[in-house]
Amino acid sequence: MTTARAERAVIRAWPLLAVLGAGLFLVAVDATVLHVALPDLVRDLRPGAVAQVWIVAIYPLTAAPLLLPFGTLGDRYGRRRVLVTGYVVFGIASLGCAFAPNVPVLLGFRAVLGAGGAMIMPVTMSLLRELFPEQRHRRTAIAVCSGIAGTGSVFGPILGGLLVETWGWRATFLLNPPVILAAVVLALRWLPRNPPGRRPWDALSAALAAGGVLGIAFAVGQPGSWLPAVASGSAGCVLVGLFLRRQRRTDPPLLDLSLFRLPGVRAAVGGVLLVMSTLVGLGLLFAQYLQVVLGLSPTAAAARLLLVLGASAVGSVVTPSLLERFGNARVRTAGFAVAAVSLLVPAAGSAALTSPVLLGTGLAGLGLGMALALTSSTDTLLSATSADQAGGAAAVEKTGYELGAGFGTTVFGSLAAAVYAGHLAVPPGVPEPVRQLALSGPAQAEAAASGLTSRSADELLEAARAACTTGLQISAAAACGLFVLAVLVSAWSEIARRNPTGDIRP
Repeated sequence: MTTARAERAVIRAWPLLAVLGAGLFLVAVDATVLHVALPDLVRDLRPGAVAQVWIVAIYPLTAAPLLLPFGTLGDRYGRRRVLVTGYVVFGIASLGCAFAPNVPVLLGFRAVLGAGGAMIMPVTMSLLRELFPEQRHRRTAIAVCSGIAGTGSVFGPILGGLLVETWGWRATFLLNPPVILAAVVLALRWLPRNPPGRRPWDALSAALAAGGVLGIAFAVGQPGSWLPAVASGSAGCVLVGLFLRRQRRTDPPLLDLSLFRLPGVRAAVGGVLLVMSTLVGLGLLFAQYLQVVLGLSPTAAAARLLLVLGASAVGSVVTPSLLERFGNARVRTAGFAVAAVSLLVPAAGSAALTSPVLLGTGLAGLGLGMALALTSSTDTLLSATSADQAGGAAAVEKTGYELGAGFGTTVFGSLAAAVYAGHLAVPPGVPEPVRQLALSGPAQAEAAASGLTSRSADELLEAARAACTTGLQISAAAACGLFVLAVLVSAWSEIARRNPTGDIRP
């Protein structure tokens, strides 16, 4: 293709980002839209503490095992076909969630929603490899889509707050079908039909990969249930081992494992996993803290999170030029460092959390650092493989994305819940049923306090706020420690790559 034809193709490809971005935005929004809506949902459907975690976590934990099968399916049978199918499934599941009469039905449709998202995400990112073959243009497109995904995760609570105050939690799902319908029409009209791939699609490998990731994901999603977690995790590890063994013996493999031997790929996968677990996990805790402890309305609480949204957008804009100048590894390490410093604010406790200036600075820094790390990691993965295998690479990146979202919700949520229950000082004389309800979480403590005398209710609410603050503080400190470790590992890996002989002399 001549330079002039290539430039014209790129110009025609830019409007397609609107179609791809719309679906990607909704998929990202639905990972976090219930963060602010959860208290309203709890008052309506009355789920228990474990069910509350699963209502949020089942979406990413269902999507994660299906990303690799669906991503490689797009490589084999046509990306547009898989993408449009994902849009349809996502729209139907959204309607099911909106009209769910009870918790089991809601959980079922949230799982189907995750399956639809698993069709959309890897195909969307692999299409960037096809539509923008030159790295210079592709980096900008990746930054836009990474910004959309990160922005959607942060915008979810903001949108949820607005919808909950106006129509209730069910409205958070009713926004999806009209947008999805428009995306389907535009995708069928604008997106090119790519011919089926020549590489066969290995259904057994896809099943082993899905089962392995599912087992590991659900092991992490079993807070306090050691036996099911061990059984699920062990089964998952066995299936992953069988998958890896089959990939070494099958020609061609479903996933080329040599991808992970390329420079920076493993660090990029780890970066995506860490960023999304922190963004989604701490996002839920921040939304809860702002409403329960600071007493903000859902809309006001969501507005505070706009700082993360704005900083993430800025980071997505500046990252392509930074990648050109400094390279992926340095930008990723810098993103880890900015996020680690920003997490010192919530880790400092109530004095910093109640200061609008300090809290705003911490949230903005967190958004900026995560945008740098996420965009550089995605570019590393998509640039490491050929166009006909882009679905597999994109699926690896999005598996880290969804596993991170699910792990963040369950791990940080379980940590904060354990800290909250351990630090909640229930006033003496409170009936046992009320005490047990208050121990389930700060939102439940508000409901429990409604049946107490004025003095006891005030004491219980004050204790719940203090325990909630401590839970957020310790969770933020744990995340800060992980980012500090990521900075050290990333910096050391870059030094070792540049100096493989081990000679540290200048």
